[in-house]
Amino acid sequence: MTTIKKVSLEQLKVGMYVTRVDEACAAGANLRAQGLITREDTIERFRQQGMLECFIDVAKGDDCSEGIPLDQLHQPKASPTAFPECDQDFPVPRVAYEDERDNALRVRDKALRLVSDVMHDVKMGRSIDREAVDEIALDITESLVNNQNVLLSLMYMGKKDEYLLEHSMNVAVLMGVLARSLGYRAEKLHHMVLGAFVHDVGKIRVPESILHKPGKLELAEWEEMKRHVDYGIEALSTVENFPDIAMAICAEHHERLDGTGYPYSRPAVQISQQGRMGAVVDVYDAITSDRVYHQGLEPNAALKKMLEWSGDHLDKELVYQLIRCVGVYPAGSLVQLGSGHVAVVLEVSSGRPAQPRVKLVYDGIRQQRISERVVSLAETDLYGEVMRAVAPSQFGLNVRDYL
Repeated sequence: MTTIKKVSLEQLKVGMYVTRVDEACAAGANLRAQGLITREDTIERFRQQGMLECFIDVAKGDDCSEGIPLDQLHQPKASPTAFPECDQDFPVPRVAYEDERDNALRVRDKALRLVSDVMHDVKMGRSIDREAVDEIALDITESLVNNQNVLLSLMYMGKKDEYLLEHSMNVAVLMGVLARSLGYRAEKLHHMVLGAFVHDVGKIRVPESILHKPGKLELAEWEEMKRHVDYGIEALSTVENFPDIAMAICAEHHERLDGTGYPYSRPAVQISQQGRMGAVVDVYDAITSDRVYHQGLEPNAALKKMLEWSGDHLDKELVYQLIRCVGVYPAGSLVQLGSGHVAVVLEVSSGRPAQPRVKLVYDGIRQQRISERVVSLAETDLYGEVMRAVAPSQFGLNVRDYL
């Protein structure tokens, strides 16, 4: 019987004996790839390098009841939400970041205008323009295939007073990235991006006094807010041949695995994979976005919070998959390097979470802005690796200025 188990980073504790980790994470944290964990600092350094899981030997250290024995890892599991065959988490871009930027900006601007039009049609009781939303879903997907880093980074250009419009676009982008990493292709991928793009159309029928209320909602107000899902289903039901996959995203993105979600309070076994994916990307964008009454979390803090909510509310495997395909330091986020420099992440590469391609914008040692310079941390030792995610306000910066 094997003594080796696979554990997540959240399950890794002092006293466990690590027998194998991602070599890039070990090297980036300047740690051995195996040995007894004696300090919490070791686990934190692995976390900073983006490590998600590792293997422990329970014969040499403490056990983990939730760990998966090595001889069970490759046994097929029956599941109503079994994933399609996974693709690359960070697919090789077809187009350079700089070459895709203008097209991505055009797609983003077009999408924001269309969301506004779609919301207006729903508010007026008119059916949405299926041809137009089909076209924008294709545009978003094409840009992601060209270079997913660009649209991911442009998510950080959002304005606080345009959250509803930005949220629809961002969730569509995140859904496209997540779905591609899980092997979705062609028509199904298109339908999932489409569903994510219109997942919140029902919110336009919620009174603005409730939708934009800065404080806690009263019970009656909360009940009205929850009706936005019903309003959305009603609006999309008038669209001829609207895809079932897309409808599931709209209908189930607020359902939770423990049955406490809405509008149907469905238990886990009744929530589709598309609904679970919708919940994960919807929550991620909601808690990382700045709003008039809410300061967004930094991506790594948001992902950590989502892992805490996993199991009861969110699908843990999908949260881990989002981390894998977006990255601990996603494109568009602000990070501080070993040299003290502050940079905007432009492109993330597989296997090197702490060595992305970045744009240097600030000297943290001299505490001053610098002339912008794009470098690949994987190709130079001058600036070290990413040490931590930082908030733009800490340095008086606005990421929008550099995108």
